[in-house]
Amino acid sequence: MQRILMLVLGLFVHLSFAQDAITNFPNKPVRLVVTTAAGGGSDAIARPLEQKFSEFLGQPVIIDNKPGASGMIAMDYVARSAPDGYTIVFATTGTIATNYALNPKIPYDPLKDFAPITRVADTYLAFLINPKLGVNTLEEFVALAKSREKTKPLTFASYGVGSFAQLVTEWFSTIANIKMIHVPYKGSAPAMTDLIGGQVDCFIDTLPSSMPFIKSKQVKAIAIGLEKRGDGVLADIPTFAEAGYPDFKPVAWWSLLAPAATPKPIVAKLQQAAAKALQSQEVKDRFAQALATPIGNSSEDFGKFMKSEVDTYVKVVKQANIKLD
Repeated sequence: MQRILMLVLGLFVHLSFAQDAITNFPNKPVRLVVTTAAGGGSDAIARPLEQKFSEFLGQPVIIDNKPGASGMIAMDYVARSAPDGYTIVFATTGTIATNYALNPKIPYDPLKDFAPITRVADTYLAFLINPKLGVNTLEEFVALAKSREKTKPLTFASYGVGSFAQLVTEWFSTIANIKMIHVPYKGSAPAMTDLIGGQVDCFIDTLPSSMPFIKSKQVKAIAIGLEKRGDGVLADIPTFAEAGYPDFKPVAWWSLLAPAATPKPIVAKLQQAAAKALQSQEVKDRFAQALATPIGNSSEDFGKFMKSEVDTYVKVVKQANIKLD
């Protein structure tokens, strides 16, 4: 009997400590693990969020860059971390959807090993061609691609085999029913250089990377992944829907995830603080400079979005028969 009472008492104490940890969260700094190196694309979005996120959370948010293995090192590290809300990850389209779709040996399951917090921001993609290609619209590009499939197929650039850029282009090729030759590069910069030089015919790239070259007219954007036309230079570029491909809706996005077993009240506190930060004018202005749109949706909505993105890229990889080796 005494042993049973001691076990019950121990369980009660354990539950009391667990409840206190949830109620008092956060009472120390939160580590935000970023999957790229300092100064990289994700870092440019995480840094503006950091200060306001800390302010609304009531504790410092400390960025910890853990690059490597296409973001898998950072993702696996957080998946295995204590589910207490003090270690979260700044995940991307690639680390959640495309890595899973491509790599059968991925060390984590993005839908089972993480608790969705919120989708932080989106940035959009532009379909870029060399101005000397001789086409002015996406419709003309597709017609040219079909006419040259058996003679001299068009080529498309990406920043590596299995990269997000390859997958979105393969996705478009499937929808448009065209075949092109993939030319992988070691990064967006060399891919853009060869597009400008005419060594490749097209490249689907993010707006932050491509805007300087669109503005200088070194490349021509014939479609863009916005829901409606943009302003300024972007006003003359049709959306994919306007160009005849309403089902092609590629977007590059960033998000916050916690380890899977993180208590829901803690996830809710993280989501609320992040959403408030994303609503601040300071963060909106900083994101606008990076051509990113803040989101800050609910954990439930983000979870559904994650699932749809994973399903999309699993289908793309299967249809295009893309393999890493």
